[in-house]
Amino acid sequence: MGLGAAAAVTAGTLAATSGSTVEVLADGDLHEVRVSTDATVADAIDAAEVEVGEDDLVEPAIDTEIADQQRVTVTRSIRVDIVVDGDDPMTVQAPVTTVSGAVDAAELGGLRAEGAAATPSWHLPVADGDTVVVHRPVEVTVEADGDALTVVTLASEVRQVLSLTDVTVGPDDLVRPSPGTPLRGDRTIVVQRVEYAEEVEETTLAHEEVRRETGELDRGTTRVEQEGRDGLERSTYEVTYVDGEEVDRHLLDTEVVTEPRDRVVLVGTRSTLPAAPAGVPSMNDPVWDRLAQCEANGNWRNISANGMYYGGLQFHPQTWRSVGGQGMPHEASREEQIRRAQLLLAKPWATWGNQWPACSRRLGLG
Repeated sequence: MGLGAAAAVTAGTLAATSGSTVEVLADGDLHEVRVSTDATVADAIDAAEVEVGEDDLVEPAIDTEIADQQRVTVTRSIRVDIVVDGDDPMTVQAPVTTVSGAVDAAELGGLRAEGAAATPSWHLPVADGDTVVVHRPVEVTVEADGDALTVVTLASEVRQVLSLTDVTVGPDDLVRPSPGTPLRGDRTIVVQRVEYAEEVEETTLAHEEVRRETGELDRGTTRVEQEGRDGLERSTYEVTYVDGEEVDRHLLDTEVVTEPRDRVVLVGTRSTLPAAPAGVPSMNDPVWDRLAQCEANGNWRNISANGMYYGGLQFHPQTWRSVGGQGMPHEASREEQIRRAQLLLAKPWATWGNQWPACSRRLGLG
């Protein structure tokens, strides 16, 4: 080979080996390109045919001069929704790759320092359109069985807080708020113990008194034919207690254990009349029914409109007692009312006219 040819090969080799080798990492792909020694990051990106958006992050900066064996990284700007403690989502648009980066871009980086938990976890990657849920630790007081226990927790629901404590919740117990309720800020959880019990109540069924008239006893006398006895009713209830206090009572069954027995009293109606006096119409004389018809329309139980006179012959109570009558005239039998009228007429001062003035004139009694 001649000297000229050797010079030409040397020049070509120098030309081929001049410039810098650069790695461009974008969208998960690594592009290796060669650029001139005075090229910038922008030249390397163009050589790698990578398109960069206005909000994408390029590291080093786009106008930085390239050094040999340098790596250029393009981080795409993505949209991420961040939900903190169940509040409305906060949307951030930024060139980030991890959960922590997205939260920092939303200027919420202090949450991690407060001990907040993120889902997905802080170090995991995020993609465009993802949602990150962040829960800050909350102070929760659990009230149960007369005690109060306060815990600081990252739990997101009431049931999770209860699982962290020694409070056991029975199947019938009441929890407020309910176990599935999300935790929002500091709150109090109340556990109320619910118990059901069957209770029996006994009630006395009072007996009554029944009075029966009988002609076997003299009027004005009584006799107890049957002693009374109270009955017993037994009622079974389902009783609901909340924290030891009764809140509801439901009747399950009622049973009459013993029926009440009435007290039966016999009331005498048999007349014990004195002998009829002489010189007056007899008991069977029609004059008495005629007089009763005139005085009381024939009603031996009649009471006058003014409430002063009683019975078929319209006795005044004072007059009735003056001839030995007991009780009220209208309660006596027809026979006794006539006998008392006979006794009245036997008085030396008594006449038909001064005892029954109107009806005696109408009936022609003198």
